[in-house]
Amino acid sequence: MNGDKIMSYKISDKVAMRMIQIFQEALLLGVDGADLMRQVRLSQDESDSGTLTLDPQYERQVAEMHRKYLEEAESLKSKSNDDVFKINFSG
Repeated sequence: MNGDKIMSYKISDKVAMRMIQIFQEALLLGVDGADLMRQVRLSQDESDSGTLTLDPQYERQVAEMHRKYLEEAESLKSKSNDDVFKINFSG
């Protein structure tokens, strides 16, 4: 070793929870979890320099993505309910 200091970091609970969330999204949505993992952005925690946490801009991106998923799910649910109504009560 040439005397360089190796930086070592812990991950915050937010990062750990996001990793679990990514696994769940990959299963539910049928997307490649590795692609979601590559999008993760971390920054040094302001209150603990030895911890990495989710970058605030990345957190906003995830929140927006989840909002869109929910809107799409509601739209699909509404369409599905309309189809069921037509099937059950068509003459």
